[in-house]
Amino acid sequence: MSYNDIFLIILIVFSWIIIIISLAPEINKSKHFSTMGPALMIKSTSNKGVLDAAAKHFPAKGMSRFSTILVVLGGLLAFAMLLYEAVLLTIIHEPPSAAPPLNEYLALPLINPFIPLGYGTASLVFAVVIHEMFHGIVARKHGIKVTSVGALFFIIPVGAFVEPDEKEIMAADPVVRRRIIAAGPGINLIIAIICIVLLIFVMMPASAPIHSGVYVEDSTSLDSGHSIPKGMEIISYGNLSGKELNSLETTSMITPGMANVTLFNGKTSTVESVPTGVAIVDLLSGFPAAEAKVPSDSIIYNISDNGNSHIIYNIDTLGNVLDKIPPGTTINMTVITFGSTEHFTTYTIKTVSTYSYYAKDDPAANSAAYKDESFIGVQISYSGIGYASIDSMHSLVFGAQIAGPEFYETLGLPILGLSPIPGSLAHLFSTPFDSYIFFGIANSLYWIFWIDFLLGIMNALPLSILDGGQFFKDTLNIASRRERFKFLRDEKNVTKIYYALGLFVFFLLLYIIIAPRIL
Repeated sequence: MSYNDIFLIILIVFSWIIIIISLAPEINKSKHFSTMGPALMIKSTSNKGVLDAAAKHFPAKGMSRFSTILVVLGGLLAFAMLLYEAVLLTIIHEPPSAAPPLNEYLALPLINPFIPLGYGTASLVFAVVIHEMFHGIVARKHGIKVTSVGALFFIIPVGAFVEPDEKEIMAADPVVRRRIIAAGPGINLIIAIICIVLLIFVMMPASAPIHSGVYVEDSTSLDSGHSIPKGMEIISYGNLSGKELNSLETTSMITPGMANVTLFNGKTSTVESVPTGVAIVDLLSGFPAAEAKVPSDSIIYNISDNGNSHIIYNIDTLGNVLDKIPPGTTINMTVITFGSTEHFTTYTIKTVSTYSYYAKDDPAANSAAYKDESFIGVQISYSGIGYASIDSMHSLVFGAQIAGPEFYETLGLPILGLSPIPGSLAHLFSTPFDSYIFFGIANSLYWIFWIDFLLGIMNALPLSILDGGQFFKDTLNIASRRERFKFLRDEKNVTKIYYALGLFVFFLLLYIIIAPRIL
């Protein structure tokens, strides 16, 4: 997507918001039109029988009680995630050019480039419809009239809404009102939990990697025709295969140079001869390797100091050799470049300390121990590839790591380009039936989980324009019934707390959007 496209999308979104907010007083006078924040509501007063039928047969009261617990937990999780993001932005400073485009903050298909049109639209419409329906179902279960139902538009159709009678719901006991409010985000979180459980415990066990290799996530070309392409699986490298490949970059003893690798594309296996070893993928300006004009896209063959020569088999070997060389030592480093043949070239380099690098680029991570370790200023990877075991990729794309430290990776699969699951990766797994149908189901479950989870926790935030705002206010009113919280019986105190927390969350959101562009 070009910058012009992004600018046009942002212009359309903000124009829509300004128009809807400006015309809101006139729109809200209409019988069949209304506004919900920046969204346009097209209302109907008929076709509500489905809510009464559902309220009659569905255990809505029990579900709404459970939803209050989920909304509390979801709100705390959303708040913690926002706070964590804000702290990271304060600690980690990146150039403003690295800030994500504004359209990426909107979870809308066509507008957010990471949300696929098909899966994203279907999941969003489903999430909003089910969210609003359960507001209505729980309201009817408690005898509160629903005055209208209808469609919700934010530039494009994004779902439906259910509108309980305002006088009746505001006159209701805060406990009842809170249950009605909690039912929307609550059902979203319940559906999200069901979908991720199905992915982990049904879909993932039903598929399995065809080989026990490693998946190439990223690739840097080291010559014109013999590099390992991204999206392939390495099933053997030299004399290594299977689980041995998982620690290729730290345990390989393959002599640097050209080596045979067996690649699998989901259908066939091929053997290629590729550049192998610790690859220099970039040079750090102002440090020894750059000053010696060592070429990037080359392989380190050996390092010699004081007559001792060390072949650099892997990244650990390089680290161990440099750690034992005192900073300020003059070394000879031989690298291999690739064309029609291998070219060995030796460069004379005077090392500096690792301490000097951290002092300049990352003082918080510096350590006195680094003063005795040599540094040459290269960014490296093994054979110019970034890889992960096929087993870890299998569990990642099916959400099995969501309960661990990889929580953000599971939520970030769209940003990583792993959902919908790329065909090149999907073909590396066996499935019990047609793979297109199988992964279509897996992708659908993931996107229903993703949309419902984010809709659920964001709606739980204590902002006046979200369900969480009134939920939080009713929670304060309910708490005031206890003697220890009797100060909340004064509406002024409730209002102060309500707006103080709402403003804090609002400015937290604003900081997350603005900070990357100014810090």
